[in-house]
Amino acid sequence: MKFIFGLLLVLLICSCEKQELVVDYSNIRYNNMKPFSVVVDSSQQKVKAMVKQVSLRYSPAVEDTLNIRILEFLSDVYAMDYYMNSGRFQGSAPILRGDNLEQSIRSGSKIFIFSHDHFRRYPRTDLEQFVQVFPGYRGGSPQEFLSLPFEHRKNGRTSIQTKYFLGIRAEFPVILQSYRDNNLEWNVARSWEGVSSESFDKWVKQLHLVEPVGVETSWDEYYFTAGNGSNGVVTRLAGGRVACAWGYLSWQDLIEKFHVAANRIYEARF
Repeated sequence: MKFIFGLLLVLLICSCEKQELVVDYSNIRYNNMKPFSVVVDSSQQKVKAMVKQVSLRYSPAVEDTLNIRILEFLSDVYAMDYYMNSGRFQGSAPILRGDNLEQSIRSGSKIFIFSHDHFRRYPRTDLEQFVQVFPGYRGGSPQEFLSLPFEHRKNGRTSIQTKYFLGIRAEFPVILQSYRDNNLEWNVARSWEGVSSESFDKWVKQLHLVEPVGVETSWDEYYFTAGNGSNGVVTRLAGGRVACAWGYLSWQDLIEKFHVAANRIYEARF
C-alpha cells in the first residue's frame, strides 16, 4: 500500500512539473509597484520560435513611464539565438533609440527589454532585481554549454545556430564553441536536444563526405570536408544528441578531440 501511495505521489509531482507556469502579469511589481498597463500578445509572431510578447508599463514618478517588454520563446536556445545574433542587443550596454534609452536582460527563454526616457536614470541593479524575482527566472548560460570541453576555449567564440549548421539548413538547433591551442584551431558543436535519426540523416546527406586515409574510422561516424582544407567528423550519439568537431587539423588530431567532446556530451545530464 505504501508503495502504491508513493508511486501516486511521484506521478502527481511529475504531472505538476510539466504544467505550464501561469503568470499573473498584473501583479508583477517593479520596486513594489504594480503595472498600470498590461498587454499580452500571443498572436503569430514574426520572430522565429517566439511564442508571446508581454508589454508592461509602470509609472515610478509623475510624468515618468518605464516600459518593459518581455519576449518569450519556445526554449532557452531560441532566446539566446535572437539575443546574440539579431543585432538588436548589446548585452549590458544601453542603446539610445530616439528619445528613449533601452536596456536588455535575458533570462532562460525570455528577453526583457526596458525602455525609458533617456534623461531618466534606472540603475541596472534595479532592472536585474526585477528579472530575478520574475517567475521562472533562469540566469546565466544554460547548462547545455557545460557539456562542451573547457580546455583551450576561445573567449567570445560561443554561438548558437537554429536555422543552419555548417551552412546547411537543419531542423535542429546547435550550440558551438571554438578552440585554440598554440597554432591549432577547431570547433565543437552539439545539438541542443536529441535529434531524430530522420532529421540527422537528412542533414548528413548534404555534407561533402570523404573517407579519411591512414586513420581508424568507425561505422557510426561521418567524415567530411568543410571547405578550404577543413576536416570534420560528426555522429548521432545514443539517445539522439548530435556531436560534431571540425577544423584545420589532421584527421588523427581531429578525431581524438572529437572523441573527447563526444564522450562529454554523451555523459552530460542535460
